[in-house]
Amino acid sequence: MKPLWIKILIIAVSLPVVAFPALLSRCPDSNEAIMLLRFYPLYVVAAAICAFLCWPKRKEVTIILLVLMALTHAAMWVLVGY
Repeated sequence: MKPLWIKILIIAVSLPVVAFPALLSRCPDSNEAIMLLRFYPLYVVAAAICAFLCWPKRKEVTIILLVLMALTHAAMWVLVGY
């Protein structure tokens, strides 16, 4: 059984992906930046699912995935120049 607080934490850390349209509109015209931004929502969804599934047996992996997801959000904002 997963506690409610971890579900809320995973959702809260995943929410910045909602700003994807704003990121895409400010994307530089380089192929690498466009490719990274296109994979960004897929990565966030996959990391959130993995973090949710890992919680019962490997809590450390869940925390690591959440930290990496937060760093990825920051990296995408830096990529577009915010």
